[in-house]
Amino acid sequence: MKRFIALFQTLSDPAGSARETRPPLTAGARRLKLHLAVAMLACAPALAQESRGTIAGMISDPSGAAVAGARVKAVNLATNAVVEAVSNERGAYEIPYLLPGVYRVTAEAQGFKTAVRERIELRVADRMLLDFKLELGALAESVTVTGETPLLEAGTASVGLVLNTRQLTELPTVGGQPWYLQRLTPGVLADYSQGAAGNPMDLGQATDNIVNGTRNASEASVDGSPAMSRRQAAFSPPADLVQEMKVHTASFDASIGHAAGALISVSMKSGTNEFHGTGFMNYSRWRATAWFTNNYIYNPATGPIEEKKRVIKDLWRHERWGPTITAPVYLPKLYDGRNRTFWSFGYEGLYIHRIQGGLFGTGTYTVPTSLEKRGDFSALLALSSSYQIYDPFTAVLTPTGRIQRQPFPGNLIPASRLDPIAQKIVSIYPEPNQAGTADGRNNFYRPTDLERHNRTLVHRLDHNITSGHRLFVRWNNHQYDDTNIGLPTPATTTLTDTTGWGAVVDDVYTFSARLLLNARYGLSYFNPRALRPTTGFDLTSLGFPQTLARQIAEGGNLAGLAFPIISVDGYAQLGNGGGSTTKTVYHTLGATVTTVASAHSVKTGAEFRLMRETGINYGNVAPQFNFSSTYTKGPLDSSPAAPIGQGLASLLLGLPTGGDAASNASRAEQSTYWALFLHDDWRVSRWLTVSLGMRWEYEGPPTERYNRSIRRFDFQTPNPVAPQVKANYWKNPIAEIPPERFNVVGGLVFPGVAGEPRRFWDPDRNNLAPRVGLALQVNNKTVIRSGYGIFYDTVGTDRTDARQGPFNATTNILPSNDGGLTFQASLANPFPNGMKRALGSSPGLASYLGMGPSPFNRKTPNPYMQRWLLSVQRELPARVVIEVAYVGNRGTKLAANRQYSATPAEYLSRSPERDQATIDFLSQQVPNPFYGVPEVEGTFLASKTITRANLLKTYPQYSSLTIDIPDGFSWFHSLQTSVEKRMSAGLVFQAAWTYSKFMQAITFKNDTDLRPERVISENDYPHRFVVSAIYELPFGRAKRFLSAAKGPLEWLAGGWQLRGYYEGQSGQALGFGNAIFRGVLSDIPLPVPQRKPERWFNVDAGFERDVRKALAYNIIGLSTRFNNVRRDGINNFNVALAKNFRFRERYVLEYQFETFNTLNHAQFGNPNTTPTSSAFGTVTSVLGHGAREINMALKLTF
Repeated sequence: MKRFIALFQTLSDPAGSARETRPPLTAGARRLKLHLAVAMLACAPALAQESRGTIAGMISDPSGAAVAGARVKAVNLATNAVVEAVSNERGAYEIPYLLPGVYRVTAEAQGFKTAVRERIELRVADRMLLDFKLELGALAESVTVTGETPLLEAGTASVGLVLNTRQLTELPTVGGQPWYLQRLTPGVLADYSQGAAGNPMDLGQATDNIVNGTRNASEASVDGSPAMSRRQAAFSPPADLVQEMKVHTASFDASIGHAAGALISVSMKSGTNEFHGTGFMNYSRWRATAWFTNNYIYNPATGPIEEKKRVIKDLWRHERWGPTITAPVYLPKLYDGRNRTFWSFGYEGLYIHRIQGGLFGTGTYTVPTSLEKRGDFSALLALSSSYQIYDPFTAVLTPTGRIQRQPFPGNLIPASRLDPIAQKIVSIYPEPNQAGTADGRNNFYRPTDLERHNRTLVHRLDHNITSGHRLFVRWNNHQYDDTNIGLPTPATTTLTDTTGWGAVVDDVYTFSARLLLNARYGLSYFNPRALRPTTGFDLTSLGFPQTLARQIAEGGNLAGLAFPIISVDGYAQLGNGGGSTTKTVYHTLGATVTTVASAHSVKTGAEFRLMRETGINYGNVAPQFNFSSTYTKGPLDSSPAAPIGQGLASLLLGLPTGGDAASNASRAEQSTYWALFLHDDWRVSRWLTVSLGMRWEYEGPPTERYNRSIRRFDFQTPNPVAPQVKANYWKNPIAEIPPERFNVVGGLVFPGVAGEPRRFWDPDRNNLAPRVGLALQVNNKTVIRSGYGIFYDTVGTDRTDARQGPFNATTNILPSNDGGLTFQASLANPFPNGMKRALGSSPGLASYLGMGPSPFNRKTPNPYMQRWLLSVQRELPARVVIEVAYVGNRGTKLAANRQYSATPAEYLSRSPERDQATIDFLSQQVPNPFYGVPEVEGTFLASKTITRANLLKTYPQYSSLTIDIPDGFSWFHSLQTSVEKRMSAGLVFQAAWTYSKFMQAITFKNDTDLRPERVISENDYPHRFVVSAIYELPFGRAKRFLSAAKGPLEWLAGGWQLRGYYEGQSGQALGFGNAIFRGVLSDIPLPVPQRKPERWFNVDAGFERDVRKALAYNIIGLSTRFNNVRRDGINNFNVALAKNFRFRERYVLEYQFETFNTLNHAQFGNPNTTPTSSAFGTVTSVLGHGAREINMALKLTF
């Protein structure tokens, strides 16, 4: 085994190292390596994500003795496709890789009657035990064995939830996205607002969930192949084309990996022997009224909360439509693919148009008036002298050291002083269209105009070459675009464009009754782009000089050049940066060999994934210009600023007060993932199944194509600037550090430089994941299941980006070097000294000084979860199954972000009260030994003085130095109960309650702490209850009442259904930061009847409210979060009423009336938890939009 792993280590090391050498391989190893490489390239992966099911069992005679050589056939009733198996000497048989669906299963052997089980429902990823006891007789005779599909999961120790097509399409979900319903699963906790999820374009909700003590660690799989991009789903299939979805929350199958949380497995429909299809149209259009609005909305003018505010009637238009088709491949006179070749097709389009003002957005802006655009601010001066604007070019130094300026007479800026570039910029602002406040604020209204389009296309082809050789191919594509318009100008419009597509090729080949091979290749492509309609903007059209355009062009990234950001204090912003783009291409490849021997079903397999990502965040390619009151207030520079106007005056004078321009590097990253696994499902007896498995995983550290990243931090080597800095320090030392003890040690190390490996960190090849599971069928109605397993989380390119700080360059606009006495930069010439160019790794250890780097940790292992389960499952009458389970999880080697450049603890205050002496001591300005060092130019270290606290830091050459260390842990314990009723008597029902506690230690409360703080997790939600149901009302044909109804009565009374689900969940735990608390912790929460938005908790429990007494430079004592103080939870009820109309037996037209947030509950946002704030304890927002939504839908099924 060690040699096998060592060989995979050799294969999986594409990055290499200039310093690393390996011993030559023997001839046998070279041959083995070649065979493995060929096998891997011939197959495909993510078999860990297998979506098909297995039927297995034992064949015996009337005495209970095993029957060898019995032929077992599984016939898919939708396609008539037949898959066969033969029982071995123990009477055991297994038929794996069956598509979810309804089957007829027969068992036949010489001297026995043929046994038949009809309408066996096999669900996604099921391992169904189906035993046969054959009767003596002629083979031509058949015996139909009575009994329904087994409901108990007696063949596996895993737990989760299966949702079928009907639940996925009929339960009311916002946007109809299948991923949305994973929240019905026990153990899945939600961190979202009740009205915000469910958008088909919000693919993150598929995996950004909390599952048994993990967060954002789930994987979405479609047809057994990962459909992922950067740890979120890359594809949402049309619900009508989904056969089933299974959420595996605790699976102990060694073939499952690359997901420390849940595996959400979707199986798409294949074609059938008959032409079937659907076509639907879902439509919603409404304006906000009392019927739709939530009860509480924040009102910033009159107080924290106002009931039923309806100032603006927002518009919501939501349309979703699409057809699906499943059929055999049939070409008259050319090819008849019935029973053999099938195809399916699905398309879904979605259009959303929202005009969002009062309730769901903000449509109110402040824009300059026509007089203000001409420099006339006299109307403001008439209100108060506090609006006086001062001339920055009249500044003089007073004897007291302050800067004094003269006012503009009458608050009028002479026309000759108006900057021509500024005049073109302000002309882009629209004219006011409403009165606003007396000083002109909030004088323009235009609700945000949001349009979204989404198109999804799916094709699948299944071909049964023989009964022992099956193949399918799937291809999908989706396109999403989003236009968001604020002010009526392209300068404030944002565009989002996302293209995605994927493909899967899967082959199953049966060599014999005991040996079977499954091979698969999958591809996932995802490319979201944040675009700007002003991309390619010509700065000279605003009057900017050609020299500025040339400076920007020399920095590259012209694809991100757009209208510059104009940020004026008090006024609406123009421009929104250069946008971004990210493209991920994930290849998955692998194979599984299944061997049935005696009572063992053994799976042996390998997986390989290649994950590549390219992208860039352009930032401010065109400069961002900030305009505030810094140089236009007076008469002194210490005078208070005007409420509004002075920033706009600074713009009109062409005098920015700050800003920057960026030249950022692109990235091209890659990482690999390799796995080997061995899993044995051992049928010890008819009542006991034991699963034993071992999985080995290796995730190759990411690399960047051109090594544009920080790699690690060198803690020992003196920094190249140390001699100059130490010489400066000797001249002006501080008492706390004797000159001989002052050092500047350490610096950044880069991949591929000076013999450093190209990988971001050293490989971690020791990831063994044992799995064991037990399923004991106590009797025909009860199963006890238990299991234990280790699951590794990912750290590759799908989760980690290059740390590119030294490869990006930001040039700040520095208008003045003397506080505004004289000026060097202006709107026309913002960078008189030129623009910075990134130095990358060329300065070596002297790179990025004065900044806050976050190097990688050279030792970055894969975090892992130990998960265990004990459950009891019981079948009740009426096709009901209940389950009670204890699920635990322990996270180990979790990343904890540690600050390495902190002010030592011995200098910090330990007083529970404000320690002014310590604050004054540590905040005191002292001579800066880094002053004059070229490598720190443009950073906080470029000033003549520095605070004592900064100079005392371990690594004073940085503002901060944070590195992830694998010292984090987490603890999760839960009681998970569920009740499931499969369809009978017109009712499908599912309910789950999860009671849990989630503790973690992944953050440091104080930078100087040695260990992370053990505290209640921000992802802890103690209670979650969900219930869903579809109920066919008992009226009409074949129902309890009016069963003989015909004609108009049947149309009126029959075909009615109620559908819905409810979810309730506790809120998130809250904390109060570095606060002073002198009371009793149990006094902070209020009883639920007393909890109101204006007073969410007891603000008088003992908090210090005076900002003058706030703590600083101290050791924090208060816990980060408190279990008994929580924000508002989820309380959401969605209901639908549907009516089916049947035509000619084959056609059904359905009308559905859906309501979301049916009871119109608002879910409040976080209360203010800053004790020194005047809003402390109040809730000032609603999560999502909190409003009831109504949809109407028509659907034709045939």
